[in-house]
Amino acid sequence: MASRQASPTVLLLLLCVAVCLVNLAVLMLGPLLVALAHAFQTSVALVGQLAAATAITWGITAPLAGPVSDAYGRRRILLSGLLLMAVGLLGCVLAWHYSALLTCRLLTGVGAATVTPNSLAALAEVFPPTGRGKAMGWVLSATGVSATVGVPLVAFLLGVGGWRLPFAVLGTAALVIWVLLWCWFPHSQQRLSQARAFFSYYREVGSQVMVWYVLAINVCQQIVFFGLFGYLAAYLMQTYQLPTAATVLPLALAGMGVMVGSILGGRVADHPRRVTWFALSCWGSGLLAVLAFTVQVSSWITVALACGTAALARISSAVTPTLLLELAGNAQTTATGLFTMSNQLGVFGGAALGGLMLAWGGFPWVGLSCLAVAILAAAVIHLKVRDAAALRAQMALQKGTTAAE
Repeated sequence: MASRQASPTVLLLLLCVAVCLVNLAVLMLGPLLVALAHAFQTSVALVGQLAAATAITWGITAPLAGPVSDAYGRRRILLSGLLLMAVGLLGCVLAWHYSALLTCRLLTGVGAATVTPNSLAALAEVFPPTGRGKAMGWVLSATGVSATVGVPLVAFLLGVGGWRLPFAVLGTAALVIWVLLWCWFPHSQQRLSQARAFFSYYREVGSQVMVWYVLAINVCQQIVFFGLFGYLAAYLMQTYQLPTAATVLPLALAGMGVMVGSILGGRVADHPRRVTWFALSCWGSGLLAVLAFTVQVSSWITVALACGTAALARISSAVTPTLLLELAGNAQTTATGLFTMSNQLGVFGGAALGGLMLAWGGFPWVGLSCLAVAILAAAVIHLKVRDAAALRAQMALQKGTTAAE
């Protein structure tokens, strides 16, 4: 079957679904932990390590796959990764032992790591600069859909057909998206002369000092986000004496901020004064996070503050790749792979720092740590990141100088 390029809107929709499936491939384990522990006669704690295994192969693969994609084409790498993820999910259906399930989850992480960076890089080719940020915002908002809609769907499928059914449904869905993207994902021209210089893509990205400042800011904002949400459920249960089941709705409502923030971030990324708004979002996320863990008036006020924190912190998820793509030159997927890795660092940092602060001084100190990290991010933006207009002018000047040479 010959492939043909879809319209930008259709391609955007397909990539949104693909990114949603990628995120859900990790989040799906939450509702399945008890069932999997019972099925494989092991502990919930050990089954919980399946998510860590997926994150490890994800974090290793994402930065390595970027240069390969830049050299040999995004289409080839994205389709290969999506197919690997589908095989990993469907392989879980046939798993007969914990080690087999672990192997399939490792494979799932390898495949999933290639989808989001290649999707974001593809948007840079399909959409003009003025609409690129909004397109990225829509793709990244799919991560919120996976949390608010996908996870309850997994729980429903578990109740209907057991733990194997969710893996079967998601694996089949990944195969369907793979077929559609195989038909409609655009071809990119392979640069054979650059394919031989694997590490040249890292040099091209790494030579831009601002890249590292932008990545550091994103790590800080992800620490704020995961520092809050990693301990929000425990805070609601201990402070307001909510039973575990009663936290489901509040957490889902707070998670809506992920979608709001991703869409809002797309608008900020396209705004002429995006750097100013980016800095303000950092300040706001820190202030709302500390209020969420210190204002003990009502659980619903806490949820509203957490939702606001998520919305402001997730603005970074759209602004960061937009800035990176403008700085990356020919190494765009390498840059978005580093963006994915920075997200994983934020996950680790948020959990580790939040746990340390909780042990040291309780939940208010978790909020204060989020505020401190957010202030650091805002300070880096003010001191080191140029305004949008100046950044674009600099990039145009660099391209003009290169062409003249």
